[in-house]
Amino acid sequence: MPPRRVRRVSRVIRDIDPWSVFKVGIIFHAALYFVALVSSVLIWNVANSTGTIDNVERFMESFGWDSFSFDGSQLFRSVGWLGIFLAILGTGLWVLAAVVFNLVADLVGGVRVTVLEEEVVARPVEPGNARQ
Repeated sequence: MPPRRVRRVSRVIRDIDPWSVFKVGIIFHAALYFVALVSSVLIWNVANSTGTIDNVERFMESFGWDSFSFDGSQLFRSVGWLGIFLAILGTGLWVLAAVVFNLVADLVGGVRVTVLEEEVVARPVEPGNARQ
């Protein structure tokens, strides 16, 4: 394995493109939305098959309510619309944060970040050891 050299390099982040933040944010929040939606359906089905939903309904009726029941389809629709709203809101907040960062970076000159760059140093090939 060839030896590696590591050098410290300082970089300054002065601008974040809001359009790229929007694209990444919408894809991230859409994926998060679908994962949350599928997992909530799975949890609902497990709770329904184990009788947990019925137990919660009976528990709520023990407080004096005449009838208490969960409507799964209405809950699913409400959670779906709430998730879409939160995905749009989250993406908008990311874009707003990028714009605010750009404005502040113009005032203070950006954010200095130190990174380590690894360089692979190639060994010189000796004439007698050359592979053919």
